Amino acid sequence: MMSRRSLIRRLVGLLWLVTLAFVPATDAQPPQRPMPPQMRERMQEMQQQQGQRPAQAPVPWVDVHLHLIGGRAPVLDYGGAIGAAIHEMDRFGIAIAIVMPPPQVDGQPLYDTSAFASMLSRPRGRFAYLGGGGVLNPMIHRYADPAGVTDSVKRDFAATAERIIADGAVGFGEMASLHISAAPGHPYEFVPADHPLFLVLADVAATRDVPIDLHMDAVEGETPTPPRFAGPANPPTLPDTMRGLARLLAHNPKAKIVWAHGGSDPIGAMTPAAIGRLMDAHPNLFMSLRIVGAQAPMLNKVLADVGLDPGWKDLLTRHVDRFVIGTDSFMVSPSVTGRGPGVTFAERNTPKLQATVHFLSLLPSDMARKIGRENAIRIYKLSAR
Repeated sequence: MMSRRSLIRRLVGLLWLVTLAFVPATDAQPPQRPMPPQMRERMQEMQQQQGQRPAQAPVPWVDVHLHLIGGRAPVLDYGGAIGAAIHEMDRFGIAIAIVMPPPQVDGQPLYDTSAFASMLSRPRGRFAYLGGGGVLNPMIHRYADPAGVTDSVKRDFAATAERIIADGAVGFGEMASLHISAAPGHPYEFVPADHPLFLVLADVAATRDVPIDLHMDAVEGETPTPPRFAGPANPPTLPDTMRGLARLLAHNPKAKIVWAHGGSDPIGAMTPAAIGRLMDAHPNLFMSLRIVGAQAPMLNKVLADVGLDPGWKDLLTRHVDRFVIGTDSFMVSPSVTGRGPGVTFAERNTPKLQATVHFLSLLPSDMARKIGRENAIRIYKLSAR
């Protein structure tokens, strides 16, 4: 029997699809009939029965790292995923979210923002997007051996990156240097952050004044793969990543690199001290924080058992203009069935969102405004909402 939570998700997705009927339709969008009043009333009643709203953040905040799961071709429902995102954004006080495709490689069913970008403008002012995770990232990893990166390859790559920005993306992402596999179907990826095509991307980003969202699991020197990630997808030893990141940052100081997933480190080298050294040396390094609860199975967490971790508190204070919130939430359409990685990761959405609201509530009001909102608006050049 369908659970109450599953039914609510389905009804929210239906409501979102209905709202599209009130937006001027393109030739490809047939008019849609309004939701019957009885269904609307039932959905509202069930939402009220869920209990009290979650605690609200002290400021309407921006989530700079969000994914949409709309299923697989030929059956795609990104409208339902956007509806699910709006529902969660309203619950947790998120004013704006930046959507991006995950970092993909050849062998996966590739997709990029062209799959859903046209739908993001309908809820006015709620979304922006990054591009390249399904186009640029596979190109980089296709040429993992830098010897194959010819001048022609560089020109084609740069032209593709330019088109992504011209089409409306506010930056590039999600791009991956080291990306360990954390679930079946979730790929292991590695090229150094100073790979020749990452350097080309940095130059394009600097010219267009847009950021690069970089997923790079931090490894200081070659390190055995942690037991929890041991398996056929990951190698027994993980390569150093920190030196490549420093070289990428130095290559073009005008390129804004937003290092993703700070505060929830799967390996152990993404420490406040290491981040601080890089930020001290490179003013073009920024970080999005993926806040998790104190009991989550991650290392170097921002939240301690009581309050903020002291090392993180010092770092956030020293570089308060460099941090933003990126929850890495996966918003799943109610029509999606099955158990792919995105659906599995979506089960962590609520704990992360709750932890993020709690984190913002612990900050002084000026820090909460900067980290929760103002920095993101500046870095991504968003329209304030």
